[in-house]
Amino acid sequence: MYGKLSDIFGPKVTFLFAVVVFLLGSFLCGIAPNMISLIIYRAVAGIGGGGILSLVIIIISEIVSIKDQGKFQGLVALCYTISSIAGPLVGGALTDYVSWRWCFLINLPTGAIAMIITIFLLHLPKPTGSLFDKFKRIDIIGTIIMMPSTVCILLSLNWGGSVYAWNSPVIIVLLCVGMLGYIIFGLVENYIVIEPIVPPNLFKNLNVVSCFILNFFMGAAFFSYIFYIPFYFQVVKADSATQSGLDFFPYLLTVSIFVTLSGQLFSRTDKISFRSVFIFASLMAIVGAGLITMWNENTEYIELIACMIINGVGIGLPLQSVILCVQCLTEHKDIASATTLSFCFRNIGTVFGISISGTAFNNKLIQLLSTLNLPSYFSTQSVYTIQSLPSDTRTLVIDAYILAFRIIFELIMLFTVLLFITSMFVGNVKPKHK
Repeated sequence: MYGKLSDIFGPKVTFLFAVVVFLLGSFLCGIAPNMISLIIYRAVAGIGGGGILSLVIIIISEIVSIKDQGKFQGLVALCYTISSIAGPLVGGALTDYVSWRWCFLINLPTGAIAMIITIFLLHLPKPTGSLFDKFKRIDIIGTIIMMPSTVCILLSLNWGGSVYAWNSPVIIVLLCVGMLGYIIFGLVENYIVIEPIVPPNLFKNLNVVSCFILNFFMGAAFFSYIFYIPFYFQVVKADSATQSGLDFFPYLLTVSIFVTLSGQLFSRTDKISFRSVFIFASLMAIVGAGLITMWNENTEYIELIACMIINGVGIGLPLQSVILCVQCLTEHKDIASATTLSFCFRNIGTVFGISISGTAFNNKLIQLLSTLNLPSYFSTQSVYTIQSLPSDTRTLVIDAYILAFRIIFELIMLFTVLLFITSMFVGNVKPKHK
């Protein structure tokens, strides 16, 4: 939605709106009195946070030459991955030594600085027309159809296999309603709405659709690693929250380095196609994922680091350059919509990857633990209870966790294989330098 809003109201105003809503949600999360309110306030933060990164990329496409866009988008992605490195470290330290609330409140000063810089230093032309005319251009019908359809799909992915069985009526109904809603949404966007939030012509280009699907599987693989590898370190290596962030550092550092390198590569030469880089990166990701499936309690840290580096190369190279590829494939009038759609596919891939992996992990873990005689104080909801178990029992429990983690890593390897297959259909597009 933010892509179309930036076309109507201008990227600067839309970006400031997204930041304000995100900061409001972060503040409310920081003072939340209970879990229900925290979930509601997190949704408020998500409404704002959903537009920040994509709007930054849209703004760069407005103020930077086509040749240099890869370089600057690489720098933005570097900021994003550096914050992904700092996030687990700072968040773990705040949780361990101060309060989890500061994981949200820490957004307020940095967000205020971002707003001041944007207001006074970012100068963009303002779209013409009255405020009333701009509101009339908003695709309200498409939005009303798209939002509940998306909620149904995401709820089914989150609940399937954990809250409800995959073949339960609730999951089946949610999936059917969500898919039917998307079909109706596509028809409305194609035949009824004058200015659709999702331009139908984007889905008539196989190369663009391939980039969207590529982003989907990349989100599934990248964020599954972010979610589960620190968890692996806490369970198998008995790390604290802070230490698990430090152990995960090589992966995120490698991603950040190769995100920057890919941006520099496509800004310095227009001879290398995006597809060739995506194919090479996906092969690296497949090898890395295969190696990670062999992790166990006795795996040395040097081996863990080597596996994370290989995966970091495979994910880092296409992480941002796929956005640049989409922008090279679309007309200027569709760049905002294509950019935000790419991030939308990545976000849905993230939810899909974590949900499917989590479901497989939980089912396998429950099956394995049910065969053990565990004390009443043990809980899978807290990794810290593992360390309080008798040594013989603790070894059996950790072995069960390792087998469950292997299911996750095998699924991630499947995502990387699909990443490779999708890369073949991107086309021989190269960066534009004119």
